[in-house]
Amino acid sequence: MARRWPGLRAWLRSLRAQILLWTLLPIIIFLLGLSFTDVYGHQEAMHTMVQERDHSLVQSAAARIAESLESNSRLLSSLARDAAFREAGPAAQGELLGPLSDIFADGILVVDGQGRSHAASRPTISWQQAPFVAALARAALEQDRPAYLGRAESGLAPFHLAVAVALPDKSGALVGVLPLSSSAIAEAVDGLQVAPEAEAVLLDSQGQPIYRVGRAAGEASATPLPNEALVTTSLPVPNTGWQLVLSEPWHRLVPLVLRYAQATVLIAIAAILISLLAVYFGLRYVTRPLQELGQEANRMAWGDFDAVLTPVGGVEEIADLQRTLREMASQVRSYQAAMRNYVAAVTRAQEEERLRLARELHDDTVQSLIALGQRLERVQKAALHRPELCAAQLDELRHATRSLVQDLRRLIGDLRPTYLDDLGLAPALEMLLKTVPSDCRPELTVIGPERRLSPDVELAIYRIAQAALKNVAQHAQARHVHLSLSFEERGVRIVIEDDGQGFSPPSSPDELAREGHFGLLGMRERAMLFGGWLALSSQPGHGTRVEAYLPTVDEPGPASIPPPAWRPEEYSGTIGDGQG
Repeated sequence: MARRWPGLRAWLRSLRAQILLWTLLPIIIFLLGLSFTDVYGHQEAMHTMVQERDHSLVQSAAARIAESLESNSRLLSSLARDAAFREAGPAAQGELLGPLSDIFADGILVVDGQGRSHAASRPTISWQQAPFVAALARAALEQDRPAYLGRAESGLAPFHLAVAVALPDKSGALVGVLPLSSSAIAEAVDGLQVAPEAEAVLLDSQGQPIYRVGRAAGEASATPLPNEALVTTSLPVPNTGWQLVLSEPWHRLVPLVLRYAQATVLIAIAAILISLLAVYFGLRYVTRPLQELGQEANRMAWGDFDAVLTPVGGVEEIADLQRTLREMASQVRSYQAAMRNYVAAVTRAQEEERLRLARELHDDTVQSLIALGQRLERVQKAALHRPELCAAQLDELRHATRSLVQDLRRLIGDLRPTYLDDLGLAPALEMLLKTVPSDCRPELTVIGPERRLSPDVELAIYRIAQAALKNVAQHAQARHVHLSLSFEERGVRIVIEDDGQGFSPPSSPDELAREGHFGLLGMRERAMLFGGWLALSSQPGHGTRVEAYLPTVDEPGPASIPPPAWRPEEYSGTIGDGQG
């Protein structure tokens, strides 16, 4: 089966199929037991109901047949009792029979006791010399009531009816023949076919069929059903000696579940076996693989990323989950490697920054202080001999001191922006934009009512903007840079856009360290440190857009809006396309 129907086997091993089997099979078993507790009693009730229905139908049809026969015989009897008819000659009698030809379409004969014809409704009648004429006339004279015949074996044409009525003086009889379709017999028997498999038969007094409809009439080669599979109803047709029989196959009248009630036990046993098989498959392909996968996940949590490489088997969903864990382990490894590179880069950057600050303090500030001290000594000496020169020298010292203070403030600003603590985030960003070359035409937009944030959040936003503007100044070659600061209800958003040359960002943030984008990685880590995110959009020749969002509230609910795509297919900036 595995080779012929691999899809079926995969479906049976899926968790969906297992859950269906576990839930549906017990319900099916319960419903089977509930349905078959009174099945045999229900069969009897159905059998009785069908018999009563068929009895009513057959009784109504028999009465209708009797009424039709009586109507036909009444027409002949009324003519036979007419004195003018009895006294008329053969030719006149034939003319008097003419009006009844509309009913007795095959003709009417006036015969004597031996069946010899005296008069006819028309000159030529095909059945005039048939044997049944004399027999039917004698039967009418002997019984002193109408006689009927419908069997084709006696010489009567198929599907025709012969009616004989004795003359009042017993000297002869009137015999008329008409198609069954002209009477209500065929219509009454046809109406008994309540189902395609039902059979209705009209039998004469000798048990020979007169007219039948249904299974035996339309399917001569059909295999007869056993007697116990039929529901048969038989009633006599009043005043005729005929019988009307209706038979229906019992197995077609009951529901399928009742028809095969004997197989109830086998069905229940099969359902139980299938349930046990489903439980076995559940234990083998769901429970045990999940336990093994849980153990592997626990080992992976402790740093053993190779643990998830061992297959655990099970249903397809568990295999998909294990593949996802493998991908997760690979991503965690890649992220750890990236973080190691980032930490190393940050450490190098810190050491380089310390070295730069030490060099600037030594080569600039310290040397300036030494030179300032030496000049003060000269001013001190000059004050004793040439006091008129002190004013000019002191003015030079004042300018040198101011320049030295500005250099110190610049170094202090690199370590900690004083504007951020004193004035707030928006003024600090405005001052930061002044460090961008003027040919970039920097612009700041503040959206929403300004408010002070926590010092850590303000510093993180400032550093993200500082790193982004540094990249613009060093790499973008932009003609316009726009910084947007939005104070939102639950957070703060900053967007830095430029119309520079752009670049091809990595496909995922984890590749930033491998490609040397440590500045972008540091910006992202700062945003994530406060529960926020950073999104990057860029294409060569179409500028760059950096967007960061940091939540500012700790209330229940989402603290940040989910970030947009890391690398959209098309740049969605708003300030230019890098072409001028």
